[in-house]
Amino acid sequence: MNIIDFQPNIWSVLLKSVRLNKLSNAYLFYGTQGCAKEWAALEFARILNCFNKENTSCYSCESCIKFKSLQHPNLFMTFPLPASKKENKKKDSIGNLSQDNYEILLDSLNKKSENPFYKINIPGAQRILLSSIKDIKKNSFLKLEHAGKKVFIIFDAHLLCVGSGESANSLLKILEEPPENSLFILTTDFKNKLLPTILSRCQKYFFSDIDISSVQLYLEDQGIDKEKATEIASFSFGNIQFASSLINISNTSIFRKTQKFIEQIVVFKRDNWELFLKEFSMLAYRNPDEYYLNFQLAQAWFNHAMKIRSEYESHSLELKRIENKIREFNKNYPNADLVEINKLIEHTLSALKLNLDINLTLINFLMSMQTLLKGKKIKKVI
Repeated sequence: MNIIDFQPNIWSVLLKSVRLNKLSNAYLFYGTQGCAKEWAALEFARILNCFNKENTSCYSCESCIKFKSLQHPNLFMTFPLPASKKENKKKDSIGNLSQDNYEILLDSLNKKSENPFYKINIPGAQRILLSSIKDIKKNSFLKLEHAGKKVFIIFDAHLLCVGSGESANSLLKILEEPPENSLFILTTDFKNKLLPTILSRCQKYFFSDIDISSVQLYLEDQGIDKEKATEIASFSFGNIQFASSLINISNTSIFRKTQKFIEQIVVFKRDNWELFLKEFSMLAYRNPDEYYLNFQLAQAWFNHAMKIRSEYESHSLELKRIENKIREFNKNYPNADLVEINKLIEHTLSALKLNLDINLTLINFLMSMQTLLKGKKIKKVI
């Protein structure tokens, strides 16, 4: 499957801009997790440097082959990185990584080249470092040694604004006077966290959730049988990253795990809360992937609650099995603010990356959940 199978409208617009040679200096690709925006950024960079301009599906020229392995000299990727305690100013941002994190990055890049939906996460990475923006500035002004255009892709661009926002301000100066033959693509799940001045410099493209049938076909291409692929695609709401994390879990286990989590956070019982706090405070550090998975499962469950409120009918057998539980929830909590609950879960997920106190975050989560279940507003989230 190609990018056009997942985001046909946006991809057609981008290809047209290439054919007409009407390119912006900077783009913002934004949308929910797993909607193919990072893949689109990489594919757009590939097209801009492809030797066969008339064949957008070319993957065989020398340039496209290098892009496939993410090793093209005109491709520059920036990710959130952990800050170095003893930064060597003679080295670039990658050179200042510890040996362990450097090896993790290399392995992640290899996985990203094989699977464009793979999410690169370096342990301890909380923001886009100022040193990374200095690397961009340096590389953008170097002489172009290969035909095509330098493309700088900044993943998780909202993390430019963490802390004092010095990385965002530094990037803004580059975007205000972009170097010749350079193009910038920012990708983010959270457009609202970027500076208005950066937004104003970018041509913006919103990536909608991927069609469930496309997610199902993608999973089947990964060797998943049709029935399981249908169940996972239906539950994932078009998030391929989330769907991929469920591949090795039985559907029955997925929904049991989800229901257990929902009961822990919805039903106000002291013993439940103490157990929840103990379990997830440890899980956050010992197995962060499992921590994220539980909250993402809950997020999907509440999304289905919203759908059912809107008279959405599930055609998935496994979802039918939990539909009664969801309908019971909607009956018991008719005023629950499901939109704000979704935002609360997003905040709780981001807290781990921002190195916030997890125990306080989880206490806040449980208390805020009770407020939102009653349809009341929470004044402030820790």
